[in-house]
Amino acid sequence: MIGIYFSGTGNSKYCVEKFLEEYDTEALAFSIENNELLKQIDKHKDIVFGYPVQYSNIPKILKDFIVSHKAMWKDKRVFV
Repeated sequence: MIGIYFSGTGNSKYCVEKFLEEYDTEALAFSIENNELLKQIDKHKDIVFGYPVQYSNIPKILKDFIVSHKAMWKDKRVFV
């Protein structure tokens, strides 16, 4: 399991790290801006996403990340 977050203030990062701390103590969290993230996604089946809600929607930067790497999500279990 890995955690993926987009966080401007650190709140979403904290939430993902706290969730992983309780659910899977060996799991790591990565920012969508981390160069290592794409390699890590390939290695894991379970993915936890954390992000701020903007105007009742997902932030554009995160949506663009998900869409531009759409092939990577096949056969993954994603928790938001």
